[in-house]
Amino acid sequence: MAVNVKRTLWGLCKFALLAILVVSAVAYYQQRDIPRDMAPALAGRSLQGDVLDLQQLAKQGPVLVYFWATWCGYCRAVSPAISDLARDHQVIAVALQSGSDAELADYLSSHSLQFPTISDPSGFLSRAWGVRVTPSIVIVDSDGRVAWVTSGATSKWGLRLRLALTD
Repeated sequence: MAVNVKRTLWGLCKFALLAILVVSAVAYYQQRDIPRDMAPALAGRSLQGDVLDLQQLAKQGPVLVYFWATWCGYCRAVSPAISDLARDHQVIAVALQSGSDAELADYLSSHSLQFPTISDPSGFLSRAWGVRVTPSIVIVDSDGRVAWVTSGATSKWGLRLRLALTD
């Protein structure tokens, strides 16, 4: 009986290790073009009318850069966490190919999302950052360097911890 339990546990451990390796490989592939050193320039006027400049904001502390889209399923789960984080942390959201400014503003309002958002209708900003999937999140430190990169579903607490560990 004890041998069967050991075999089952060993089998579960092997499966968990394989799953971790596969998930890590997929994440690496999706994030391969996102810079790992200095963050590219990111500046523009938000839907709210404010001028957002990553390099200027980063001088005040870490900045969470959130690449997302209204049509992205995972973004529907992640965006509320980003909205919560934007109350206490610097956030620049870049909405990739999500319609006109009016449509995007309506989406944010109807989903009670409150984070400064730059519209990227052509995908120019996202391509300049090497973003291949949404959501993609980059945390930039006060020196303008990329400190953390993640894509896909993530938790508010994981992001909060990464922001706390930056700078």
